[in-house]
Amino acid sequence: MGRGINRLFLAGILLMALGLRLRGITNPLLDDQAWRQADTASMATHMLGHLLDFPKVFLPQLNYDGVIPQHVELEFPFLPYVLAWTWTIVGWTDLWGRIWSVSLALFTVLGIYDLGRRIFSERVALFAAAIYSLMPLSIYYGRVVMPEPMAQAWSIWALAMVWRWRTSTKETGSWQAGLLMAGAILAKLPQLMLFPVALLLGFWPLQERVGQIIRYSLIVLIPPMVYYVWVHFNVDSSSQFVSGILTEQVAGSANINWEVLGKNVERGFTDIVLFLSGLGLLRLCFFRSPARIAFGVWGGISILYIGIVCARIPLDYYLVPVLPLVALLSAYAIDGITNLPGTVIGIVLLALINKGSYSDLTPKYQWNQEYLSQAHWIKDHTEISSVLILSDPPPMTFYYAKRVGFRLNTVDDQASFNLLKQFPGDYLVRLPQSGQNEKFWKSVQSQYSEIGPGIYDLRLSSELSKR
Repeated sequence: MGRGINRLFLAGILLMALGLRLRGITNPLLDDQAWRQADTASMATHMLGHLLDFPKVFLPQLNYDGVIPQHVELEFPFLPYVLAWTWTIVGWTDLWGRIWSVSLALFTVLGIYDLGRRIFSERVALFAAAIYSLMPLSIYYGRVVMPEPMAQAWSIWALAMVWRWRTSTKETGSWQAGLLMAGAILAKLPQLMLFPVALLLGFWPLQERVGQIIRYSLIVLIPPMVYYVWVHFNVDSSSQFVSGILTEQVAGSANINWEVLGKNVERGFTDIVLFLSGLGLLRLCFFRSPARIAFGVWGGISILYIGIVCARIPLDYYLVPVLPLVALLSAYAIDGITNLPGTVIGIVLLALINKGSYSDLTPKYQWNQEYLSQAHWIKDHTEISSVLILSDPPPMTFYYAKRVGFRLNTVDDQASFNLLKQFPGDYLVRLPQSGQNEKFWKSVQSQYSEIGPGIYDLRLSSELSKR
């Protein structure tokens, strides 16, 4: 195929990717993974008015577990910072967060195409871009207000750029690829697993470029080390989320959720893509290129990552870092069939992947209007300084009500009621589908007045006790 035809195909793939990611684009941040989305947007709200307050502006803040916004140990807030600037310029709406994520997802598709074209062939690149665009995990997490779209875009372009540098005549310039990889690790720590892959893509055989390897490694590793150490020691121990996940949920956990992992993998990638990626990995053994060992290591690291991390943390977005490799291997498997028959078969498989994607993703776009109704009532009828207590852990109400406060993390009626009295809150919010039992709510109703939709005034009881 000519270059012009290939560009038309790529444009069509990008339009397809865009169309799929526009589904639910106007949803509030209350669909699947509402917790993480509201947290990301909350960080942006706390940056407003402080965008040039360096470096403090980059210390993430969330709305819960205190009477003021709490500093927490999370990834570098690239997306919240960009979102805060966008809100400052054009005004607040959740839509801007989704637009940024969709844009980053399309940039990732271009990165997969670029890497596939330069390492394999134009045909592999087009199939890889199409497969990535159609995988259910890629579709849904290509429009969420979370760190994943940013981390995906920077990591795949870090690999593409280091390969570009390797195959060019320039001896300098690896620092650009190094900064991209550093940005990917800062955006999402699991992207660190791509660092060995980047080393092999750019510098194999390693012994011939020791000085360049050292310089590249320092550029990649120093910024994340400095940031994560800085944020770790600037938050309370109870707010050290990143290190807590590593020590408690990964290293310190014996719970392995193979059943949940299996469902996440099957629904997120589809059976067809999993089968094709396995074939692609086998075919890779006969691939004559310096990139072969890098892809082999990438596959091995991904399998270990899935077995060690994803099996212990049953959240499907932890599988997102594996998507580009799966797309490239699947495309390489299709490429093993001669041009015309392989292209026809590939198009049929893409249609089947898309058919499964739509039905599997439908539940993820559902959300509960009650959260918005309660939050808007609180925003309109209470003081801006009010402190809320939520009946359950999900914190989205804080974000939409633009308030801070506490959450009840236990469902024992007496323990929950004791906590309720200890927290210095002004209003209790009964969240939709609350896990608190009826005995707890009878105690609440007997002592506090319901002044809004599931909203109780906690100050009334204290005023009565003084009389």
